[in-house]
Amino acid sequence: MGATHSTPFTSSSSSTTASCETNDGGGPSYDSKLPSGAASSVPPGPMPVLARPETFEEKLYRKFKAEPLVPIGCLTTAYFLGSGIKSFYNRDPVKSQTMMRLRVGSQFATLMIFIGYAGMNAFTFELAPGMAVPSDQGYGGKSGEKEE
Repeated sequence: MGATHSTPFTSSSSSTTASCETNDGGGPSYDSKLPSGAASSVPPGPMPVLARPETFEEKLYRKFKAEPLVPIGCLTTAYFLGSGIKSFYNRDPVKSQTMMRLRVGSQFATLMIFIGYAGMNAFTFELAPGMAVPSDQGYGGKSGEKEE
């Protein structure tokens, strides 16, 4: 029960056809009658293997390993928030106010750390990427002296 498709290919010397016949095994079998220099439109080969999706735990571990200060800052913020709410519940306004101020400070620090990681990954510290360095051109970095 195979289907046969034929496509004409023309070359400078002769007209030939290549057929792709689907066999009962599920995959196409390529019966190429092309000249030795002609390229086929669908090369035979194995199907690509897709990567399995990353689980939540794997992603969390990978992110914590790459940027360890961001989750630590989040936990610190959560601690100050919980402590501030507990102080508010116990009717201790001074401690509650202090904890809420510390929470805002830890949120700011966490945000700055996050921006720092993003900036560190995004920017290069080269003066002009792709340009030649003066020491590569024979200039040793001392002004007024010529290198021989």
